[in-house]
Amino acid sequence: MASPPTGERKVVNVGTRQSPLALVQTHFVVGKLKAALPDVEFVIQSQETKGDKILNVPLAKIGDKGLFTQELEDKMHDGRIDIAVHSCKDLQTTLPDGLCIGAFLEREPKEDVFIARKDTADTVKCLADLKPGSVVGTSSLRRRAVLANRHPHLTFKDIRGNIGTRLAKLDDVSNGYDGTILAHAGLLRMNEEAYTSRVTQVLKEEEYMYAVAQGILAVECRTGDEWIQKHVLCHLMHEKTRLIAEGERGLLRGLEGGCHVPLAARCIYDGAGEMTLHGAVYSLDGTQEVKDVITGPAAEARALGHALAEKLATGGAREILAKLHADKDVA
Repeated sequence: MASPPTGERKVVNVGTRQSPLALVQTHFVVGKLKAALPDVEFVIQSQETKGDKILNVPLAKIGDKGLFTQELEDKMHDGRIDIAVHSCKDLQTTLPDGLCIGAFLEREPKEDVFIARKDTADTVKCLADLKPGSVVGTSSLRRRAVLANRHPHLTFKDIRGNIGTRLAKLDDVSNGYDGTILAHAGLLRMNEEAYTSRVTQVLKEEEYMYAVAQGILAVECRTGDEWIQKHVLCHLMHEKTRLIAEGERGLLRGLEGGCHVPLAARCIYDGAGEMTLHGAVYSLDGTQEVKDVITGPAAEARALGHALAEKLATGGAREILAKLHADKDVA
């Protein structure tokens, strides 16, 4: 690993994926940094990742170790970039040696949204309006399992690609999709009427818990790069969001789960005192659901996440996840 530069710098190299959403998110982050540090030049370098290249295989079958991050992390290791902007939900709970999350930006809307196929938008106003056997496109095991639990009349088919690609696939009747599920935050960040106007139903978090760290942008950097951490990323860190992310990521790590397991989370924290963490693990067909909740000091968010993971594991989640991994190995 290249030794991080020391002292003040005039140029900071910023890594990002090449997808339209990733670039929008990175420009948003760089805009904040430029406002805080007008004398520093921020140079964006985009990079295609393994997850971007392989679009004909379900995410769960590719494996989730650094699926959308490894190439950027390699560039940080050898000094070609100084920081990388990620959707926090894409980051592994255990980062590669020598790297850390230097900033969590304030969380944006964390819920999922349902989008109906364009030609049915006048009649389909929510998931419950879909007829038995209707096909919902999603490559997320969590979304598939949660929806199967709430709406057993639905069926599911993988759908991959950026937002625009997924919507185009959805609207092409020959593909056989009746709807899809996307993260609300991504649509809002794109800030395009063609996307935001397509939302059919916002899925309430009380009924449909979300992915760990969904709606949070995270900036990764080298552990030993003190100037980046203390003089650059300090302008981005949102303390309340940091604690929320630590709690939710602690839950995921405690279950030894990657980004692609049927685990849903919900965190309630007003920025002071106690934090309440909800977690649920599902079988892929939605017929099994293990839910629990824990409340404790927000300052101990990561430990709270681990404790909730243990409650879920002993309540039956361990067996559900073991079967999932066994089935994956056989496949």
